[in-house]
Order: sequence, then structure tokens, then C-alpha cells
Amino acid sequence: DAAATAAPLVTRHSIAEARRRTTRLLLAEDNRTNQMVALAMLRKLGYADVDLAENGEQAVAKVAAQPYDLILMDCLMPLMDGYEATRELRRRGVETPIIAVTANAMAGDEERSLASGMNAHLPKPLIMQTLAAALEKWLPGGGEELPLDGP
Repeated sequence: DAAATAAPLVTRHSIAEARRRTTRLLLAEDNRTNQMVALAMLRKLGYADVDLAENGEQAVAKVAAQPYDLILMDCLMPLMDGYEATRELRRRGVETPIIAVTANAMAGDEERSLASGMNAHLPKPLIMQTLAAALEKWLPGGGEELPLDGP
């Protein structure tokens, strides 16, 4: 029976879900509570492969050791802050999208993030819909229209 052996139905939803399962994220955040909140949000959004860096030095070392699809970077961390870590990654030729995640919501903070080489700026506390939209926009393959009629 051909129907019984047919490939599973491929939909925009199933493709997006598969992409989330295979996406590698790095969360650079020094505050334990903020780590737990961000990790819970990412998991709820379907992102299970998330590594943690507790400061900018760890973030730079982790990116040097393996590739990531996207980096969520706290701006204010000990040893090396997110701005300095981003500048160092960009100096090394890393083109991975980096999203600032910061409590700094004053005028000029977003410009400072972008000037350091970050791609976007999310204020804390994180809001699930805002985080989801930023990930969709900046992850490779995100936001592109999928053909409805197949090949």
C-alpha cells in the first residue's frame, strides 16, 4: 500500500520544529536566576541544545572550540563583559549572530551593543514573544518563506 509507506507530511511547522531541535545556541549570562529563566524560555520554544558561558572569556573560548548558530550575550558580566567578548569574536572573524540580552535599557545602550558588533538588542526581563521573534529573525534559515507547492 503506497499510503502506508509514504514519507511523513512535511509542513512549515515540522521544518521549523526540526530546525529548532538541531540549533546550537550559546547563552552567555553570569546571573544564575537569569540563566534559569532564559534556559526555561529557550526549552519551551523548542531549543534544547544550549550551552552556558558564565562570562565573556568563557563565551569566547566556547565559540573557539565549536560552532554555534546564535549567541545570546549578556552585556554586563565579570572578567570580560559582553561588549568586549563580542568585539573579540568579531576580531577573530566569527560571523555568528549575537543578540545582546541586557538590563541596560537606557538611551544609547542599543547603539552601544550594535557598535560592539552585536546584531540585535533585547532588554531584560526577557519576554517570550520578543525572544522567539529575535531567534526566528537571526537564526540561519529563519524568516525565509518556504514554498507551499514543493519542488
